[in-house]
Amino acid sequence: MNKEEIIATVRFISQFHRARGSDEYKLLLERLKELLLSWGVEEQQIEIIDYPTGGVRYGNFDSTMVWNVKDAELWLEKPRTFLNSFKNCKTSVLFGSHSTNGWKTLELVDETYTGDLRDKAVLVQMNPSKAFKQFVEERGAKCLLVYYMRAQDESIKRTPTQMPDTVNYLSLPHTLKASQHGCYGFSLTYRQYEFLKDLANRKFKVRLFVDASLNTGTLQVLRVRFEGALKKKIGIVAHLCHPSPGANDNASGSALALYLCRELKQRRLDFGVDVILLPEFYGSLPYASQNSDYEFVINLDMVGEDQQKTGSTLILHETPPLLNTICDELLYDSLILFAPTSSDSLSRRFYRSTFKSGSDHSVFENYAVPSPFIGQWPDRYYHTSEDTPDKCDPEMFEWVGKAVLRAVELAHKVPDYVVEQALGRMKSFLRKVAGKPGSDIITSVVRKAHGEKIDPLEPKLRIFPAAEGPLGYEWFDRAGELSEKREIVNLGEVIQLAARYTQDYDATVTFASTYLNVDVKTTQDVIDLLLKNEFLKRVS
Repeated sequence: MNKEEIIATVRFISQFHRARGSDEYKLLLERLKELLLSWGVEEQQIEIIDYPTGGVRYGNFDSTMVWNVKDAELWLEKPRTFLNSFKNCKTSVLFGSHSTNGWKTLELVDETYTGDLRDKAVLVQMNPSKAFKQFVEERGAKCLLVYYMRAQDESIKRTPTQMPDTVNYLSLPHTLKASQHGCYGFSLTYRQYEFLKDLANRKFKVRLFVDASLNTGTLQVLRVRFEGALKKKIGIVAHLCHPSPGANDNASGSALALYLCRELKQRRLDFGVDVILLPEFYGSLPYASQNSDYEFVINLDMVGEDQQKTGSTLILHETPPLLNTICDELLYDSLILFAPTSSDSLSRRFYRSTFKSGSDHSVFENYAVPSPFIGQWPDRYYHTSEDTPDKCDPEMFEWVGKAVLRAVELAHKVPDYVVEQALGRMKSFLRKVAGKPGSDIITSVVRKAHGEKIDPLEPKLRIFPAAEGPLGYEWFDRAGELSEKREIVNLGEVIQLAARYTQDYDATVTFASTYLNVDVKTTQDVIDLLLKNEFLKRVS
């Protein structure tokens, strides 16, 4: 593998501000198509698929508007002080910001201010979605100046005080409904936030403009198809969206997926392979609903991290055993085979884990497609202006790339020892649930997923998801104290999957709590919350 060429592709992709459906996103697709053609991929193998967005709902997700941003600047009015601009830092403008239609001069206030907010710039330190609801929807504000760092982790020096000049990638809600508020704003560094905090509510003003547009339109999925000798096929997916630079998240996965096209065109394949680049969730949801005939789909998301710089660990997130897990075992075996070593031990951090939500694999699994996820976590520079190509490690691309290719080539005839290992893990899980409520239904579903001919058992108290696709994020707003529990994100998605495939209340409780090692009471509380808010439905 030409590791340096993959890094060069990461650098190329990182130049583009990849808002889904935007002019710049479309331009990048055209350039990537040219790159594929230069590598000898035939034009008829390459397809760009359009899906409507803005005012369309996919599963539990309201699609976003197409956002095009040209320029933006933020200044303190007096004393005149430059704070940031879109040309200087692409993540400085809140994703989905509306145009200001020229320069605006607004009084600077913070979240404690109790007066009229319509002509104010509101300084906040909170999740912008929460700030949008509290200050825009409820109080009519038009401008938010936000500092908010997700996934803080002192062990990798990812805290506000340890990264005072980092600009976080943050978004405003920009669905069709949300865009009617005409809100705009900027993401601040922690140092800027502290500076402006001292000036808020003291008649100081900021001067700013945003040149952007929000429209309904389409978003694009790029698919490169390689035919195999057999009718069965495999998918390799990576999300291409996110702002510039977004090197590890996720130019890294996209660049590796593209390079794999170069390798695949030179190989005789038994199973066909589709390489799919798309906007995360919003592209995979409509795509998977129409293309669920894959044996499995490998999700490449944040695969390139230099672990010394980012503090990351490579992780294989497994498919829940509600679906066939043999492909996971094959991929794990391949990752171990090609792992870089030093003095007969791994020279990079690596482990496997249970299912984790948060990317496109959860979409495919909701459409009954096993989908192992390869990525790195945590990452000091995740969703920040400092997620740049110099944080990538060429060895990572070679390691993951070789493992994926081996898994693809052996998928039609998985080695017996790999099959035995997968079935052994499956049986071990079934022993853990034995005797618990709903275990008979779990056993039936899991064994059937692994190839046994078993008649399904009738659910006792039937529950099932209210919509196709993964659970999504809206339910967090209604989770109350539950939202403070760290396991809640993954628990919600596993509950959704268990309800989809077992369709039984007890089986869902037992599967989710046992698989994620979460207490039964918390699992029941989340299920009851989802039922109450009609994300799940119950039939007596």
